[in-house]
Parts: sequence; structure tokens; C-alpha cells
Amino acid sequence: MASLAMIESPSTTAIIEPASKDDLPPPAYSEEAYADEPDAPRKDEKEGLLPSEAMARDEPANNEDVEITVIDHTPVTASIRSTIGLLHSVGGFRARWRGLGASILYHALHGFVTNLLASFLGFGLLGNALCYIFTSLALMRVHMLWTHSMIAHPTNKSLFARFVPRKQCRVLLLPTLVHAVAQQATFILPLAVAIAMGLGPEMMASKPHGHPDSISSDDASPHKQGCAMMLNLLRLLAVPTTSLFVALAVLLPASVTLTRIEATLLPEDETTLVPFDREAIVSDDINPTVRGASRALFVQAWRSFDSAARLRLVKLYVKMVMAQLAVAFVGFHVVLAEMYLIGGERIGELVKALGEVAKEAHKSEGSVPQ
Repeated sequence: MASLAMIESPSTTAIIEPASKDDLPPPAYSEEAYADEPDAPRKDEKEGLLPSEAMARDEPANNEDVEITVIDHTPVTASIRSTIGLLHSVGGFRARWRGLGASILYHALHGFVTNLLASFLGFGLLGNALCYIFTSLALMRVHMLWTHSMIAHPTNKSLFARFVPRKQCRVLLLPTLVHAVAQQATFILPLAVAIAMGLGPEMMASKPHGHPDSISSDDASPHKQGCAMMLNLLRLLAVPTTSLFVALAVLLPASVTLTRIEATLLPEDETTLVPFDREAIVSDDINPTVRGASRALFVQAWRSFDSAARLRLVKLYVKMVMAQLAVAFVGFHVVLAEMYLIGGERIGELVKALGEVAKEAHKSEGSVPQ
């Protein structure tokens, strides 16, 4: 659904109908109607007319007045229900899993190649990120195949017959590189913020004396304890805030740009499920086949995605996250109810035992001299 929302362009319908008599202008001036009047000018006294006026007087009006009504259609991807309805109308119940085979192929190859390169190089976190970016560039045609499987109408072609020729995929180098870097940034930047805030496992286990978390209840005033709690809360909120900011400001534009450029490379004999204005990205000034057009195409792909479409995409992501949280919430309570019916008193005893073990561990840590 997100891929369809990234490529959908606003569509309109123009209704042309004859104008009603009330809306018609008054009849034009006719010389013959006033020819019998006593003060009517003679033909030799009339002033010369302009060519346009003479043409309008001499030629009959063959064109009828019409009313044109333009109706703006609500985007299909504005609602999850309407999007699922569109998919069902195209491919039935299984259409909601369109592109699943290409997705499994892409992620299996990507994970295998990335782990293989990382195991040989062994550069740590930075090395894994570089391997991830390199693998994304190597498999960009497979990723485009996955995108085409989701956004296009069903076709009789096999999965491998839908690969776009390699010469046409040069424009994917820049958006694929930016997208891969953005994916790694959503993981590395929050991790760096967590380490800078002292939220690493080793730092949390061994806090020096004087750290806000190490204030004891004997020598700390309520004011200091309140400040320490506020600082800890801000430190904890810094990580998800950074992750959310990077996802919205970096990863989302990169994903939209890559998907829209991949949609422009869809073969001419295939059509998209939703209206897609390819000419808004590829114009006479921007030719994907010309060398060096990747940067201009990259910028135009994001500019053609207007603010209304961006807001619609963000709302769609929020709805999807809320739906997943609702399913997880219900599933957690169902599993908890099953455990209670099966275990009953044993689960309560296990929870009490774990609580006592935690209390003893806390007491032993407090008794250790610093």
C-alpha cells in the first residue's frame, strides 16, 4: 500500500455539457432588427468594422456554449479500505500479498550477500553498513522487480522475464545509494545518540559516583532526585526522537524518490494500479537514457511528490502502525489468557519468585562498597 501511495498522482474528471438558457449571454446586436427605425443609420454612413467584428457578424455561430465541470477524485490510497478493495478487484483475496515472491528473493539474496561480505571483511559496525550499501547497489534491479510486482497490473510474464535491461538502470544508482545510506542512518544515528547519552549496557552497569543515576537516597535532596529523574527521561526520549526524525526527514524522502524513479522504468506494455503521471518526472528536459541525468531525475522525482501526497503517505504509515499495535495488543492478551488458563497458580508463583530474586540482587548491589 505504501508503494502505491508513493506513485499515485491526483486525477480529475471533466464533464462537458451544454449550457442552460439562463446562463446564456444576451443575443448579439443585429442591424436588420433596427433597419426600419427612422433614426437608423444608412449603410453608407456606417463605420468600418474590424476584421474580427466583421467575421463575427458575417459568419454564423456554429459553436454552442458549454459548461465544463472539473471533479477532483479522492486518491485511492487515502484509505486502507479503498486500497485493499482496489487490490481485491484486480487479483482477488491473494492480491494483498502482491510481490511477496520478489520480496523473499530480494531479502534472501541481500541478507546472504551482506553477511557473507561482513564475515570476510570484519570491519565491525561500519563495515556491516558498507557491506549493506554495496549489496543494495548490486541488487537494485531485483529491488525494482519487487516494486514493479507491487504497483503494476498482473501480467503473464515470468518473474525473471520482468527484469528491466541493465542499460536502463543507470539512473537507479544515485537513488539506491541514498536509500541504502538512509536505511543505515536510521539505525546508526539513534545508536550513536544512545551511546553519547550513556545508555549503553556497559555504561548502565558501571556508573561512576556523581552520575545522576548514582545519587543515593541518603545524600540526595528531593530537588536533586527530581532533576535526575528528568534528565534520565530526556535521555531515554532522545533515542526514539532521533529515530523518528531520521525516518521522516531522511528515509521517507529517499524511499519515495527511489520508488517513483523505479515506476518510471516500468515497461510500456504494463500499467500501474493507480494513476501515475510519468511525464511529471520524465520530461523533454530530463531524459533517463542520457548520461548524467540521474541527479536531475532524482530531484524532480521528489519535487513532483507534492505536500498533499506526502501528508497522505505519513497518515497511511500512522494507520498501518496503529493497526499493527492493535493486533499485537490483542494477541498479547490472548496469549496471556491462555497461559493463565493452562498454568494458573504456577505462573503467579513464578512471578513472585522472580520478584524475590530481583530484590535480593538489588540488595547485594547496594551492600557492595564503592
